[in-house]
Amino acid sequence: MSLLFHFVIGFITSFIGTITPSMLNMTTAKISLERTKAEGFKFALGVSIVVLIQAYIAVLLARYIHDSENFEWYIKVVGIVIFIFLSIYFFLQASKERKQKETSGYKIRSSIVIGIIFSSLNMFAIPFYCGVSSALNMFGWMQFNQISILLFVIGSAFGTYSLLYFYAISALKIQKKASIITKNINYILSILTAVVAIATLMNLL
Repeated sequence: MSLLFHFVIGFITSFIGTITPSMLNMTTAKISLERTKAEGFKFALGVSIVVLIQAYIAVLLARYIHDSENFEWYIKVVGIVIFIFLSIYFFLQASKERKQKETSGYKIRSSIVIGIIFSSLNMFAIPFYCGVSSALNMFGWMQFNQISILLFVIGSAFGTYSLLYFYAISALKIQKKASIITKNINYILSILTAVVAIATLMNLL
């Protein structure tokens, strides 16, 4: 498998995984509006630095599961748990009105530090990258050697930064349409992940 492919697949999966309006990308837009676009870029950089670490930990966890004797069983169980978690997460995101705190009220002035803090609080990242890398490995699209893992992780960080960069430069338009986009997309994702979880469970039984 081409090493460049690992970077590209990391970029794509991270970009897609971050695309729906959430705390991180909406905060990027908010900082871009209330401060400057440059500050929005700095926030995105802080988030991406943490994604490097989170993705690396997640892939190592996936490799550990892969190397275990009961690999297929573990993968399916982990997949069921992750997809159930994602289904609930997307449903709750669609059902509630998220109230964003005013970024201008933060005591921390450094947008990079704020990005690092916010990204560190994102419990969704590690299960996401663990599930994605496990699935990619099962399809033969990802190898678990050190160089491939590093390229995938770096690609994931770049994918996250690129998506957040887009939110920063399109902040005004995105803020106006975010509630409609969030509700529709998250309900669809909730249904799809629930179907995948049920299908995997039936296959396991």
